[in-house]
This record gives sequence, C-alpha cells and structure tokens, in this order.
Amino acid sequence: MDETPAALRAGILGAAFRRRPPVGPLPGHIAPYAAQVSTLDVLLAELDGPDWSAVVIYDWNVQDVVAHLMATDRLLADQLSGERPPESDVDARTAAAITSERAHSPEETRTAWRRHARDLCTRLTGPGTPDKVWIRQPLRLENAVVARAFETWVHATDIAAAVRRSLPVPLPDHLHAIADLGVRSLPAALAARGIETTGTARVLLEGPGGGDWLVPLGDDHPRTTLRLDVLDFCMLAADRRTPAEVDAAIEGDPTLAHHLLAAAPAFAGP
Repeated sequence: MDETPAALRAGILGAAFRRRPPVGPLPGHIAPYAAQVSTLDVLLAELDGPDWSAVVIYDWNVQDVVAHLMATDRLLADQLSGERPPESDVDARTAAAITSERAHSPEETRTAWRRHARDLCTRLTGPGTPDKVWIRQPLRLENAVVARAFETWVHATDIAAAVRRSLPVPLPDHLHAIADLGVRSLPAALAARGIETTGTARVLLEGPGGGDWLVPLGDDHPRTTLRLDVLDFCMLAADRRTPAEVDAAIEGDPTLAHHLLAAAPAFAGP
C-alpha cells in the first residue's frame, strides 16, 4: 500500500518535472523509466557530502549505486545502434564505472548519469531500435526498458533508506507495468531455479497498480492462487524482501505457491 501522503507525492513529482521537464509524450513502456529517473534525480539533488558516502548495498555508497545505474543504462543504449558492445557483462561494466566515478565528485557523477538516462530516452524514441537486447539475459526491448524502470526505482528506494529520506511509490500505471514484468517472468524464474512444475497459477496483486494474472506452467489445470500486495511482490522480485516477510494468502497447492514466492527474485541484480 502507498503510505506516502498525497501532498508529498505531488511535491516530489512536481519538483522532478520542474528540474527535468518531460521530453514530450513517451511510449507507455518508456514512461515508467523516465519518471523514476526524475524522482531519483530530485532525491540526489537534496543530498549533501556525508549523504553521498552512506553505504547503500554491499560496500557501495550512493555515488557507487548511481555509477552502477549509469553503467547498465549505457549497456542498453550502446545496443540501440544495432551493435553488440564488446563488454556486455553488467558486473564488469559496473566495476569499471564505480572505479571511474570515484575519481569524480558526486555531483559530476549525478550529472553524467542524468545525461546518459536522458540520452537513453531519446534513443528509445528514435527509429530503427532492435527488437531484442541483452542485459544479463536476452530481453525484448520493451521488457528491458521496464526492467530499467524497476531497477532505478529499487535503487532509489535503497538510497532513500540509507539517507533517511522518503519517496513516493511509482504511479499505479507504472507500478502495474513493473509488476506485470515480474509476474510474466515467473515461469522462467522457476526454470532458472531448477523447479519443474505443471498447471496454472493465478496471481492476484492487490493495491494501486496491481492486477490479476494467470501464469501458465505447462498446462491449463489450475493448481494454486497466490494473493499478496503489489508492493510486496515487487520488493520480493527485487530481492528486497523474503517470502517470509510478505503476507501472501494461498489457495490450492501450497507447494507450488511457495515455489513461486521463492523463485520470484531469480533475476534480481544487485
């Protein structure tokens, strides 16, 4: 559930658009990413020197996390020209970006990240974009862009927690796109975890941005229904919550439901 007061949400989003005006109408799959970039940019603009040194995840501070986001955005942008970049490994690119950006000021890193994010939005609206790209795995371009929105939101939340700030959740339409990608990835997530199953699972995500999905797992036989809050599911898929930390109601086969919950973060990055 979105516990952010409406006035706070309006203030943050308003500041985002004043600081970084929209580039014009964006296709639906790009809008969630552009919105999360604007929201994170507003948060970063408020940080002072000590904030930028706060440890966020692993041993990464705020500047390192922004460098990681920039490295992954650049990986996607490099592929929009139709060329496979020579260094397509996200972890290798992240390590290089962190090392490089530690030689710059936090504000310089923020400016570079914002410039690359804006360039990515521009390229995504241009002609001749590929149907598929590679970010840790082959992805349809539309799914890759939603994944970038997802990761930007998750890391913005990570940063906000580290520096004791609050952020609004994504708009319902944007959150639905993120949740939809997570639910549609469940069959592949089960396979990635080596879990073989059959039947159909129904996933009901409650709250603004939620929805109702039927997840085919080999045949049309209904086996389980999984009901939980849409934010809980997204944070579970991002590996920011564990199955034990989400309040999931299960009907039908509990084993399959628990497999789905356990597999949800199979494709989560750092």
